[in-house]
Amino acid sequence: MPRMILLLALLSTLSCSGQMEAAPNPQATSYIKYAGQPPRAVIAPMTNEEQAKLQQVYSAVLKNNDSLDQEGDALWSQETDFRNALTNAMVKADPDLIPILQAGSSGSPPTSAQHDEILKAQSTVMQADPTLQSQWDDLTKKMTAHMQAVDAAMVKLDPTVADILAKLSP
Repeated sequence: MPRMILLLALLSTLSCSGQMEAAPNPQATSYIKYAGQPPRAVIAPMTNEEQAKLQQVYSAVLKNNDSLDQEGDALWSQETDFRNALTNAMVKADPDLIPILQAGSSGSPPTSAQHDEILKAQSTVMQADPTLQSQWDDLTKKMTAHMQAVDAAMVKLDPTVADILAKLSP
């Protein structure tokens, strides 16, 4: 099932943070995230028509390519599992993070100090358990390869979408 989220502000701490965060892009006006792909910065303004076309071509590609659709769903699930494992490890290491993490998941963005605290906790947990960092690195590689495959299929289906994809970070 095609999943796309267009975020009009920076991604929340729980959905993309710490070692899991795409490098913040100062040119970003927003971020876009497709199932099974890393977040991508929107680095040039997109019209509503461009956003709609991107979604239309993305949906058409997945409708016509079950393997890409299933791969995206599988990666989405793996990413969710990883984030849950990381969050659990962070809470186990520092139960004082629970209120901060709950506040972030309720929709209120964390303060800068809370964000820094979460990043520090993620770093500490990943250093203490190198398999977490290794798992994330492997998952990121898979998500990037999936993104490149979907982009190529989109351009093949509708070459005009290349100009819209150029407005996203690679």
